Amino acid sequence: MPKQRKKNVPSGNKQFSQNRRKKQRNLILIIAAAVIVLAAVGLFLFFRFRTFSSYKVLTRLELSNTDEQTKLFEYNGGFVRSSSEGVTYFDSKGIHWAESFEMTQPLTAVSGAYFAAADMKGKDIFLYDVSGLANRITLSHNITDLEVSDQGIVAAATNDGDSNYIEVVDKEGNELVTAKSVFASSGYLTDIALSSDGSKLVAAYVYVSEGTLESKVVFYDFSSGNGGEDMVVGGFNQYESTILTSIRFMENGKVCVVGDNAISIYDFNGIPELVYENLDLGQEIQSIFFNKKYLGMVVEDEEGEENYCLKVMDMKGKEVFSKGFDFAYNKVLFAGRNILLYSGSDCEMYSFSGVKKMEMDMEDAVFAMSYCGKGTEFVLASSSDTEFIRLK
Repeated sequence: MPKQRKKNVPSGNKQFSQNRRKKQRNLILIIAAAVIVLAAVGLFLFFRFRTFSSYKVLTRLELSNTDEQTKLFEYNGGFVRSSSEGVTYFDSKGIHWAESFEMTQPLTAVSGAYFAAADMKGKDIFLYDVSGLANRITLSHNITDLEVSDQGIVAAATNDGDSNYIEVVDKEGNELVTAKSVFASSGYLTDIALSSDGSKLVAAYVYVSEGTLESKVVFYDFSSGNGGEDMVVGGFNQYESTILTSIRFMENGKVCVVGDNAISIYDFNGIPELVYENLDLGQEIQSIFFNKKYLGMVVEDEEGEENYCLKVMDMKGKEVFSKGFDFAYNKVLFAGRNILLYSGSDCEMYSFSGVKKMEMDMEDAVFAMSYCGKGTEFVLASSSDTEFIRLK
């Protein structure tokens, strides 16, 4: 039987078939990549524009809150709660320590591993570390403002009815600095801010000049240890018809000074230097709030259709966010790159991109609420208990 010859495939047809299979594979890969990209974009848009209206309770602590003076501060991986009844350090695992004492108008400050509390116009400062009460420090005059550093150095603004005092003590209560200024010549001390290392302090004063209220800001550097006039390294008094109300040390040595109608940003890495200033905002400031990077404020929305306007500014004076809103808020604060507002049991939250991220009615009145620093988790102190929650 004769042998059959193998049929030879023309090389051109073979090459065509290989090219076609290659194109098919490439097309499949392109379609798969497109599906993945579209899914990723869809998820990104979903999470960016999603509005949360409910939450899941992760942990509930039997820690009730009795008044609207309750505040929450991030502290050593957990939180410190202060109120007119005392202070408590806790995290999602439970209460680490609690100290009960009465405060009519609580003054509080936290930095690093230290937390300080005092009663307005009292003379006692309660200084805490992660183990509990570290020291009870008694000053000579009535306390009107309180600051603490990472090392436990405490600075207090005090007065005796005729003069202001800036009293700085170490964590053992030893006097480091006492600066006195008389009301009649220097004005009334309205606010102080202490650097995280305790070496620098900024103070705001309000005084009367030719029948008009004016303000000034004074910069102190304690690092030389000489005391006296050598501590004063700068002063600015351009605040005509302005009452300076708040000072805050920000990151990288920046200092933010806010008045009723003015904002100034200084660099205090050496001799204080003005970085940005607006002495006539043109809008009345309703509230201010800070984190290490940004200044936030609520102003009247005179030109828009809303009652209020949220604004966020960086430490170069650049506005990074602006959003009108109508919510009748009671408290406002940063929550990561979001702004949280709440009043009673109602809460709203906006992202820096202007998206409303949360709108909900909590089960109980919220006395204090704070961001946990990850995802959508928060801690809230209500009239009935304290809960760690996750938005859903």
